[in-house]
Amino acid sequence: MRVTNSMIADQVSLNTQMALRRFLEMQTQMSSGRRINKPSDDPLGVLRDLDYRTELAKNEQYQKNVNQGQNWIQTYDTALGEMKDMISTAKEVAVSMSNGTYDNIAREASAREIDSLFNQIIQLANSKHDGKNIFAGFKTDQNALNTYANGVRYNGDDGQLEFQLGSSTKMGVNLIGSDVFLKQLSVLGEKADLNVGINATTLLSNLHNGQGIDQAPGTITITDQNLGITSNIDLSGAVSINDVINTINAQLTADGITNLTVDVGPENNNLFFDTTQNGLISNLTSLNKINGGSGVDLSNGKIRLTDGGTIDTQVDFSSANTIGDIIGEFNTQVAAAGIANVTMQLNAAQTGLEITDTNGTPLGLSVSEIDSNTNVASALGILGNVNPTLNGHDLNPAVSFKVEEAGGTTAEDLGILADFSADYTGNDLDPILLTTSNISDLNNGKGFERGEIQISQGDMTRIIDLKNATLVTVQDLLDAINNSGLDITASINPNGKGIQIINNDPTKSLTIEDVSNGKTAKNMGIFGSSDMMGSLLVLSHALKNDDQEGTGMLIENLDNSIQHLLNNRASVGARGIRLESTKSRLTDQNLTYTQRLSEVEDADIPQLITDLSTYENNYKAALIASAKIIQPSLLDFMK
Repeated sequence: MRVTNSMIADQVSLNTQMALRRFLEMQTQMSSGRRINKPSDDPLGVLRDLDYRTELAKNEQYQKNVNQGQNWIQTYDTALGEMKDMISTAKEVAVSMSNGTYDNIAREASAREIDSLFNQIIQLANSKHDGKNIFAGFKTDQNALNTYANGVRYNGDDGQLEFQLGSSTKMGVNLIGSDVFLKQLSVLGEKADLNVGINATTLLSNLHNGQGIDQAPGTITITDQNLGITSNIDLSGAVSINDVINTINAQLTADGITNLTVDVGPENNNLFFDTTQNGLISNLTSLNKINGGSGVDLSNGKIRLTDGGTIDTQVDFSSANTIGDIIGEFNTQVAAAGIANVTMQLNAAQTGLEITDTNGTPLGLSVSEIDSNTNVASALGILGNVNPTLNGHDLNPAVSFKVEEAGGTTAEDLGILADFSADYTGNDLDPILLTTSNISDLNNGKGFERGEIQISQGDMTRIIDLKNATLVTVQDLLDAINNSGLDITASINPNGKGIQIINNDPTKSLTIEDVSNGKTAKNMGIFGSSDMMGSLLVLSHALKNDDQEGTGMLIENLDNSIQHLLNNRASVGARGIRLESTKSRLTDQNLTYTQRLSEVEDADIPQLITDLSTYENNYKAALIASAKIIQPSLLDFMK
C-alpha cells in the first residue's frame, strides 16, 4: 500500500493530539490533586467514591444528631441535679421540723421555703430547650405540669424523642414528666398494720397473717412444777380461739391444776395465763421458788439440831435443789448422827416442812442457825422447837408452770411456749386482716379515732367521713374509698395487716391528709403521698398546721424522691456516655472513610510529577517530529 503525504500528515496529527491529551490529563490531575476528575477516568472507582461520600454525609448528620442529643442530656442533667438539691433541702426541713423545738414563726418560714422549692421544681419541669418543653413528651409546645390547690397534673404524653445515631440505631433522649415528677414511689398503707385484735370467735387459720398454727399432732403439755402435775392437752381439733381456751382450761381442771387458767390477753392479740398462788409445795418444788420466789441462800447451807446438851449436830443442805432434797438430806444426816425417830416431811396442809420426834419421851430438840450470818432454818420455815413436832411456816412458793410441745409447734404458734412464775402474757398472734373484720376489732380491739380524711388526686379532692355509723367492716371502709369518684384502688395490703391505696392514674399526684387536725389517716398508716410532688404539698400543709407527726411521716418518701432523682440522673448519665461513645465511633468512621476516599480518588503527586514531565517531553518530541515530517510550503499558508 502506498503511503501518501496526506496519510502521513493525518497520523502525525493524531499522534500529536494523543500526546497533548495525555499531557493535559496529567496537568488536570496535578492542578486538582485528584486522580478521578470525571466518571470515565475510573468507573469502578467512581462507584466506590460515591459510596464513601454517602457514608461521610450520613455520618455528618449522625454527628449533628449526637451533638443535639448531648445538648438535651446536659439540660436534663443540670435540671435533675438542681431538683435533687431542692428535695434534699426539703428533707432537712422535715427532719428539723418533726420535733417540738421550733415555734410557729419558724414553722411558717419553713412552710414558705417548701412552697418556694415546690414552685422552683415546677419551673424546672416546665423548662425548655431550643423552644421545646423538655418533660412533655411529644407535646413540646405546652407545659408539662399544671398545679392545683392540692395536687399536680401532667399534661404531656409518653412520646419518646429519638435521634438517629446510625443506620439502624436510634436513642430516645427525653425524660417523661410523669415518670420524673409523679411516679408512684411507694404505696400508701403498703406497710400499715392495723393490729387486728382476737376474740373468742377468731379462727386459728387466720392467725399469723393467715398461715394458721401447726395442729399436727397438736398436743401440748402444761406442768405445775411445784406439784409435779402434768396435763396433756390435745388441741388438734380446735378451730377457734374459744376452742383453745375451753380445751386448755377443762383439761387443767381435770388433771388437778386449779390455779391456772387461760383467756384472751388484755392486749386482745394474744393468750394470757392467769395464775393463783395456792401455797402448795411438793418434793419437786424448786428451792428458788419458795418464799415468793426469793428462794433460800445455801452458800453456807447448814442448820443446827440440838437438845442443848449431849445432842448437837449440823445438817448440811448446801447440795439441795428441791424440797425433796431438803427432806432427804435431813433424814439421812440425822439418822447417821444417831438421832432416832426424828424425821422431816411435808406438813399436812402441804404448805411447808414438818419435823416430828416420835420417841416415847421427846428429845427436846430445837432447830437454829449455826451462826448469826446465816438464815437457812428461817428461810426453810423450820426455826424453833421440836416438841414433839415442829410445824414449819408456810413456804409460799411462787407459781411455777411450764408449757412444752409434745411434738410439733402448736404451743409456739399459739405464743405460749414458756416457763413462767407469775401471770404470763403470750406473744402477738398477728391475725390477718379480712374484709369481714369489724373496724371495732382494729387496734387490738380498741378501734381507732374515726374522723374525716381528704384524698386529692391531681385537680380532684374528696372528703371521706369515716365517722359514718354505716361503716362497720373493713369492706365498708374500702367501699367508701373506692366509691369516692377518684381513680384509686383501696384494698388489703400484701402483708394482710392493713389497708393500702394505689394511684391508678400516673399523670396525677395522690395525697391523703387528715381533716381538722385529726389523726385518722395517720392511725391507718395511709397519711402522706405516693409521689414526689405530692409529698412536697403535704409537707407544706403539715408545717402550716403545726403537724409534727405528719411532718416526720414524710421523711421516708422524701428519701425515696432523692433516690428516684439520682436514678433518673444516672439514666441520663448512661445516655450521655452512649452518645459520647457514638460520637467517638463516628469520628473514627469518618477518618476511615476519608482515608478510603483518598485512596480511590486522590492522585499520587510524586508519581504524577514524574508522569507529567514525561508526557510533556513526549508532547514536545511529537511537535518536533511533526515539524520535520511535515514541511509546510508558502502555498500551505496561503490556503
